[in-house]
Amino acid sequence: IAAGGISTANDVAKALSLGASAVQIGTAYLLCTETKTSQIQRAAIKSKKPRKTVITNIFSGRPARGIENRSIREIGPINADTPEFPLAAAAISALRTKAEAVGVDDFTPLWCGENISGCSEIPAAELTRLLVTEL
Repeated sequence: IAAGGISTANDVAKALSLGASAVQIGTAYLLCTETKTSQIQRAAIKSKKPRKTVITNIFSGRPARGIENRSIREIGPINADTPEFPLAAAAISALRTKAEAVGVDDFTPLWCGENISGCSEIPAAELTRLLVTEL
């Protein structure tokens, strides 16, 4: 099962042509109308300013991919001093809450995969249908 960076029918076709028997798609669905993705994360994904994704451990204590923000830039994406899971989330919780209250994502884990450009604000069923019919 191929996973990672897959968000279009072309990506699916490439993975299948390379021998995958199936694909797993996650990030492409983050903006779908029925998802519970926060407004802070939706804004970060839709932002017109260039944003990259990185592997970080600073928000959870375990490595995961998310959109780079101020916390990641200033602390570093992987930091040996990060508290273990699940304590890392509590360590930044107060800053996160205050920042999110004013619409700032500097202290928010913005979890997603590498290809945030593949996200669309359409129903998940429509996205799935597009992925299948465009193959």
